[in-house]
Amino acid sequence: MRLRKKYSQKNTALIFLLLIITTFTAQAQTKLDSIRSFIKSEMIIRKIPGIQAVLIKDGKIIFSEAYGLANIEHKVGVDKQTLFSINSATKSFTGVAVMQLVEDGKLDITKPVGDYLDSLPLGWRNIKVKSLLNHTSGIPNFIDTRRGGFVMGLKFEEAWQKTKEMPMEFKEGGQTSYNQTNYVLLGQIIEKISRLPFEEFVKQRQFKPSGMLHASFGDSRDIIINKAPTYTISKTNSRNFVKGQTLERTWEEFPEIRATSGINCSADELAKWLVALQTGKLLNSNKSIDEMWTPEKLNDGTVGAWALGWVAKRNITPKAIAGIGGSRSWFYIYPEKGLSVIVLTNMKSIGPENLASEIAGFFYPVLKASNGGNLPESIIPLYQLSKPKDFANVSEVFDAILSKNPNYKIAERDLVNWAYTALLIDRRPIEAIPLFKFLLRLYPDSEDGKSGLQAAIKSSSANQ
Repeated sequence: MRLRKKYSQKNTALIFLLLIITTFTAQAQTKLDSIRSFIKSEMIIRKIPGIQAVLIKDGKIIFSEAYGLANIEHKVGVDKQTLFSINSATKSFTGVAVMQLVEDGKLDITKPVGDYLDSLPLGWRNIKVKSLLNHTSGIPNFIDTRRGGFVMGLKFEEAWQKTKEMPMEFKEGGQTSYNQTNYVLLGQIIEKISRLPFEEFVKQRQFKPSGMLHASFGDSRDIIINKAPTYTISKTNSRNFVKGQTLERTWEEFPEIRATSGINCSADELAKWLVALQTGKLLNSNKSIDEMWTPEKLNDGTVGAWALGWVAKRNITPKAIAGIGGSRSWFYIYPEKGLSVIVLTNMKSIGPENLASEIAGFFYPVLKASNGGNLPESIIPLYQLSKPKDFANVSEVFDAILSKNPNYKIAERDLVNWAYTALLIDRRPIEAIPLFKFLLRLYPDSEDGKSGLQAAIKSSSANQ
């Protein structure tokens, strides 16, 4: 009888364990099915021709799928081997390259740029290497961010020389200002120390150890096998193009600035790279990773928007660090949760990164956009308290928070991103109007605020 009783108890325990495993597996599958449906729905809403998505949980790929068309003209579908431009997300590879040289004992990021490069303008020489990585240098940008291309429409060499003659934009550490000049200088430092072309250094020290067999550097001038071209929605009415409706090709060209952008790869290869990075294959210590993923405090005590080559997307639990490129490709890492989300597309659009945080929200609801999950830390309390009234009372809520916390500050860039997300991504101009008005209350000279408010009012009138 005792043997039967023991056997029965073991049987019951085994059945119970199997039920738990089955339930857990079913729940996980349901979650992945929901993510799959969400991605397909967003492709339609955002007019994304082709997409790859990968999820990594605790060092293992749990989801890897590809949808849509890589090439619309020839009706070529996206598969797992399709390569996409990751554009400025290349900066994350540059950040890793710098930290590799730090671990090699060949580079100290707290030292001035002038210790490593010659023939620099006087104002640039004492800027710390670290300030290049996190975009707090104050060095002028040689890219014309309004019109595109290099400053004054010049060719690279002429534009580079012209930039050296420009005054500093702000005191080092005064603000975060996204700037391609910073990463050209970093590329030059890497090449000088390693005695290798930047591309070759990355191939040897990152592509190969990670198993990125098909990743490469290149732009629209290069013939790259299995690469998807990039599309966008027309911004003007011209010939056969209709503003806001017609799909058109984009042109990418950055041969002189590969440390800023230029990598083409698949989401699966990026996943291998992220796993390699977090398992000691690229950097020897977790201390190096922690340093690379920690944003710098600005001179006024607020936290900057960039870490060392990575965007600091979220500084409260669960923290998020990201690589974002070309308004089409992005990867989010949530180190505390062991979760990474990679999404690569061939559609250049506005604010694509919220798609990654929405996918992460299936695992952790606090990351959902509806909960303010993709907003900066300073914005979240304002969002949560003013959302019930569609942000109509955002100014009053701010005053209430400020009365309790006199040090409460919101950066202009964060307000701009929030307001434009409401206008262009969520397509809710009525909600965007009070946000733009609030932005102009705090920053009266904001050109983004002025043009955004006009666009929101016009869009609201058109919808009535």
